[in-house]
Amino acid sequence: MKELPSKYYLTHFHEFLGFISGPCEHLLDAEDKGFIKQFLALPEDAQCLFVRGQNRKSAIIKRTSLDYEEINEHQKHLDVLINEGFYQEVDFEHKQPLLDILTKPELALLLNFAGLKAKSSDAKASVLEAVETHCDKSHFQQFFSEKIYVCRGFDHHIRYFLFLFFGNLGSGLNKFSMRDMGIMPTKRNVTMNVARFDFIDEAKSAYYYASKRREVNTLNTEQQLALANNHEQFPAPKGTLANSHCDRFLLKLGKNLLNVDLPCALAVLAKSNEPLAQEKVLRERYKLGDKQWVQEQLESIIDNPDSEVILAFAEDFLARKYQQKRTSELTDMLRAQTPILIDEMYMDSVEHGVKLHYQKLAKQAFRTENRLWRALFGLVFWHELFEIDNTALITEFDYSPQSLSQNTFYQMHEQAIETRLYRMTSSQLVFKQVSKVMLEKYGTPNGIFRWNKSLLEVLAVFFDHVRLDAFKQQMRLMAQDFSTFSDGYPDLMVVDKKGLRFEEIKGPGDQLRKNQLITIKAMRKAGFDVAITPVEWFLDPNQPYAVVDIETTGGRANNHRITEIGIAKVIGNQVVDTWQSLINPQRHIPRNITQLTGIDNEMVADAPLFVEIADTLRTYLADCVFVAHNVNFDYGFIRAEYERLEQNFRMPKLCTVREMRKAVPGLPSYSLANLTHHFGIDMTRHHRALSDAEAAAELLFIINDYRHQEAQKKAHLKI
Repeated sequence: MKELPSKYYLTHFHEFLGFISGPCEHLLDAEDKGFIKQFLALPEDAQCLFVRGQNRKSAIIKRTSLDYEEINEHQKHLDVLINEGFYQEVDFEHKQPLLDILTKPELALLLNFAGLKAKSSDAKASVLEAVETHCDKSHFQQFFSEKIYVCRGFDHHIRYFLFLFFGNLGSGLNKFSMRDMGIMPTKRNVTMNVARFDFIDEAKSAYYYASKRREVNTLNTEQQLALANNHEQFPAPKGTLANSHCDRFLLKLGKNLLNVDLPCALAVLAKSNEPLAQEKVLRERYKLGDKQWVQEQLESIIDNPDSEVILAFAEDFLARKYQQKRTSELTDMLRAQTPILIDEMYMDSVEHGVKLHYQKLAKQAFRTENRLWRALFGLVFWHELFEIDNTALITEFDYSPQSLSQNTFYQMHEQAIETRLYRMTSSQLVFKQVSKVMLEKYGTPNGIFRWNKSLLEVLAVFFDHVRLDAFKQQMRLMAQDFSTFSDGYPDLMVVDKKGLRFEEIKGPGDQLRKNQLITIKAMRKAGFDVAITPVEWFLDPNQPYAVVDIETTGGRANNHRITEIGIAKVIGNQVVDTWQSLINPQRHIPRNITQLTGIDNEMVADAPLFVEIADTLRTYLADCVFVAHNVNFDYGFIRAEYERLEQNFRMPKLCTVREMRKAVPGLPSYSLANLTHHFGIDMTRHHRALSDAEAAAELLFIINDYRHQEAQKKAHLKI
């Protein structure tokens, strides 16, 4: 890892302040500017001492922890900083944050001032409770006189500056260090000469409501209620971002108080334009009996909706509560389709199971979900998103353009977007255009989608079959309302003789989420064939299993390598094929491993490398359930080998240890050796891969007999 200079943090802070006092100067008031001037007038070591404190999580800092090797005359500069307000002496107003960080011995000292003594055996929580019960202001003042801690000053300026720089309250100065150490890639070509806001009142308003939104969950119920009762006095938000933060703040505050003071909560929620806030108000007012008012509001929303989200709720709620419709639209969409049967081994990866099901039927099937649509959007509008506007990215730490985070992309670039869509005269022309962008920009961080080598293949199939008008309409919807239509897309893209369709896969008990309903309805309206495909589990008698055993140079997949792989392929109660290969691990095999397995360095010297058998192995395992005794060991090693080749490896798994515990409970040991001995299974060469795999296959026969018996019992109970 790259080593940073001793005062790297000061260099970063000056870089940070350069942006704040440069492009953001018009967003600073007199106090902000005064703070910067005061800081820059400090001696270098005093500046270092202040910046060091900024990297602490708590504003309350132990004095001794600020004694850094590279800072000369630590105490002298700390005194200067305290005199000028950069640090403050801790006082009673800092009680709560102080108690959050005090150690048990320090809490005991506080308790001492109250004339009480904590026992060394007392838990810290009980000592803290005693302090909160028995220590008053005078006892805290005695503790403060010990001068153990100081409190950071000017935090309100730093937080505001961080908000101007990063656009949020969750980022800190440590990102500069992560950038310089190569941990965090950034967009170094960003000029960083434009601020996020045009006007100081918009910037201050956005910061105020972002802070309020963050503050809500730090308050107790009484404090939240006091805040809510004062909601009429909140300043009017100014600007798009301030309005967004304000709406979300009111939503969070109102939700927290629904079970505390319903009238107050509803009054707060009614002030928010968030769809969920509007929905909660209507639901609660309906429960209170205001049915006529609710109906009028629902009809008004349907006539003039603010968003697709609130429209979907209003249409569904009106139909169910006022038009005697018994089930929700979500439920109706799930019930409308005939379930398909998938082997229960895919319970943890239902989409993968359905994908393989279609591929066995000679249909093309791809896992697409949101990834495809976000990639299409980013590739189609790359120029408008990242190149046409020098304010798209404000700092090198930004990934997603401001126009998307503020949902103003279409508003800002309507003419360019519509021109681009108009010029899309054929699907293959669009494919050529997005392919060109992909080749030119591949790997560029963008905050919209992740690059993937298999993406081009999926795009080629998509554009071979897509209806151009439907595609253009969906791109327009994403541009107009990215916050709504950037997710909720179906799991699979399927191509068969009927053409292109998308499917949302739902296993038993799975529900269709509201965002999925909204996006799927929009896709259907645009002209796409979209289905909701429910799945039911069964035991497929023709499901192939690959029973795998490996030998290795040691026990850690990330540090050791495979020396041998053995596989017994099982269908039904029969081993239908076997495969085995020694593997050159490209490292020395320890003597104790050779004694255990019989595999030595000479035996693997001329064996193939894993890369040479990787494709053969993947083909052999295709469509199978990966089975092994302690499956995560074997699976983990093989996955690690593929990761070294920059390839993914994912299969459904079955562990014969876990399943044997279910099938035959109460045995003293479930090791492979003990189980084979218990059931009289022949093992020709224990700790050789194929022999162990064949033995584990015999255990699989026992397990599957048990699974079929259990399935029959469940089927009988249903009848």
